[in-house]
Amino acid sequence: MNAAFHEQSELDGPAIRATNAFYIILDLISACLAFLTSRWFQRLTNAEKDFLQKVFAARARETSEQADLHCRKPAPKPSMEREDGDPLQSTPLSGIDKLAIPWYSMSLFVPMLLLVLGPMCMLAGLYTYTWSQHPLPVAIVVSFTGLVTVPFITGVFSIGRVSGRRKNIILRLSRMQGDW
Repeated sequence: MNAAFHEQSELDGPAIRATNAFYIILDLISACLAFLTSRWFQRLTNAEKDFLQKVFAARARETSEQADLHCRKPAPKPSMEREDGDPLQSTPLSGIDKLAIPWYSMSLFVPMLLLVLGPMCMLAGLYTYTWSQHPLPVAIVVSFTGLVTVPFITGVFSIGRVSGRRKNIILRLSRMQGDW
């Protein structure tokens, strides 16, 4: 498969070129955004890091308690307060901040989506190229090797937020430590 940097041959169809170009664009943009997101987190002050950790912990508790509501009767909603008594609510927004804060938040979140889409486009381009340019046995072997990894990829996403499952995974990983 020709890279976008090389001269395109007449064997490359428009689907291969489009997928290749889309992959490269998504890959470059996601890499830049991921770097900027990590840089933003690095520049947080210690007080902001503490606040971030407390807010995320409070939201995680709230989410796990909402998940527990499906298993048993509703409990009273917990108070979202820190140890010092200040509520974990945003300060009132005015003017441009009403639009800017959601935009900034999405800018920090979206690199993960792009990091997932980029390799998906790359794989689509590789499979398109393999099935259109190589003999059937080669296409089958390449497809099979890609499909073998799917259970592991879906396993990572299916772990979920179940605390017991996560603890068991952590214990298993601690036993496997150094086994390779």
